[in-house]
Amino acid sequence: MKKILSILLAGSVAFTSCNDWLNLEPENSVTAENYWLTESDVASAMTGIYCNWLSSSNIIWEQSEMRGDMVSPGSTTLSDYLLIREGNITSSNSLVKWDHYYSIINQCNMLLDRSHIALTNDPSYSVTQDSIYHAQARVVRDLMYFYLIRIWKDVPYITTAYYDDTKDRNTPVSSRMDILNALIADLENIQSAGDLPYSYSSASTDKALNKGQVTMYMLKAVLADMYRMKGSYSTDLSESQEAYKKCLALCNTIIESGQYALLPFTKSTAAESGLDLTELTTKADSSFYYLADVEPKDWFEGLYTNGNSNESIMELQEDSYNSSGLYSTLVGTRYFYPNTELLGNSLFVPTEKELALACRYHDVRDDMASAVYSGSLYIPKYGFTDLSTVITVNTDFKKNILQYRLAEIYLMKAEVLTQIAMANDNDQDMLLEAYRAVFKVRDRASAVETTDLQLGSGEYMQDLYWNELRNDQAITLAAGAIQASAMEKFILDEEAREMAFEGRRWFDVLRNAERNSEGSGSCTGGSIGYLLSTAGSCTSTDKISYIMGQFRKPDFRYLPYPYSEVNLNENLSQKPFWGIE
Repeated sequence: MKKILSILLAGSVAFTSCNDWLNLEPENSVTAENYWLTESDVASAMTGIYCNWLSSSNIIWEQSEMRGDMVSPGSTTLSDYLLIREGNITSSNSLVKWDHYYSIINQCNMLLDRSHIALTNDPSYSVTQDSIYHAQARVVRDLMYFYLIRIWKDVPYITTAYYDDTKDRNTPVSSRMDILNALIADLENIQSAGDLPYSYSSASTDKALNKGQVTMYMLKAVLADMYRMKGSYSTDLSESQEAYKKCLALCNTIIESGQYALLPFTKSTAAESGLDLTELTTKADSSFYYLADVEPKDWFEGLYTNGNSNESIMELQEDSYNSSGLYSTLVGTRYFYPNTELLGNSLFVPTEKELALACRYHDVRDDMASAVYSGSLYIPKYGFTDLSTVITVNTDFKKNILQYRLAEIYLMKAEVLTQIAMANDNDQDMLLEAYRAVFKVRDRASAVETTDLQLGSGEYMQDLYWNELRNDQAITLAAGAIQASAMEKFILDEEAREMAFEGRRWFDVLRNAERNSEGSGSCTGGSIGYLLSTAGSCTSTDKISYIMGQFRKPDFRYLPYPYSEVNLNENLSQKPFWGIE
């Protein structure tokens, strides 16, 4: 049985639940002085940060997915989403607000500002434990800013706490790259200081302790993601390459740590299955998996239902009060549907092998991306318990919210290796290493050859080298066999397949579009073409041409500042592109 977030923080302190914490939050400077007196107070404040993050998971998910091509309007029309989908974006739209991010940021700032009071008053509260809470709060704060700069670009960067309305809040915006560099520097400092543990418990029964709060591995995952972004957006080639290489090093550290593993999906190769293959003469004919009696149920339940699997680096722990927003968005009212046309026609294309098709050989991630229950369409990663049973009651929604997992680290590694290879004359060894990283993820999912990387000869990698790839054996490629641009698109598609509806798609497509857009970016890859190709799935049919034209404008790719914030902050002016309402 999963443990609720209230027991996540290590130590002997008795912690509160998310509901209880709401009554503990300091409301002004006077109560704040009386609040931060013991380790229990600091621990409760840290719990509150996680609770607020969890309770904001629905709007964070919406803002991370709504402008991408993988979601469509659901059974209940969310008018503000339809307006955004049609390109009619205004600062007063409810989906443009950012207060949830800044609320979490302010909680982090309060803890960083006030926890020293407990050190003075509580003899049992150690400097070591205080440093752990500080490091956790800083990582969460940095992650919230990471969302902000990917959604709004330039935003106010605030590192001081607000307790009441007496303090001036008129903070101007800072540039995206200045903020990104500050976030990276902060995470590097925490990493160097070693203030975060790699785990909080060695007991196998305490997975929630190690998965439900920020660890050093979680920091490394976030930092790698930020390096990847810096590599994509930096206008200096050497700086870009350095960032990519730092991302690669962190990915390898996580992969090689031995702390995480892809959840296995048991299956047999055609050659091992006892099928009659006597009339089949090529490697490609026997390279598929035999899936006649195999379902991805255990994999799905382990990763998305039970939670805290060996693949997970961090996930917000379930809490019936705070998960209700995401339940309503995706299950109860179903504002969003999976875009089944894109999934079926582009991302999950059926195998072309007749025998394989007869053996039900297919990419099992398709089962996890969309499903029909009682005639209604759902995103099963959030709405189902076992791929066949939908959650029908709000209070039964007890799913953890994944933040980072090992499969994404493999894909991140592949992406940066491809960008490094592009700057090194399309280095084939690097591109092969990138493919091997993607293959780890594809092989687990029983991915089909029709979505695989094709060599210059037109042949599929997994068909030609399936035995060598599965057994980590040497592969010798012809000169220029792997085309770097094809690898780049292949990885984008693979990120969509593996990370479907986990809040990544828009950021992945946007990062690729802006690598080399308008003469900026790392200048080793990227193309606005992939972003433009998503327009048909991002909007209604009559708006495709309009959205394609708007996607060409860099300012359109980022949301306007919220109307209420512009009115309150004298130093925050609306972006000229969006005008004044």
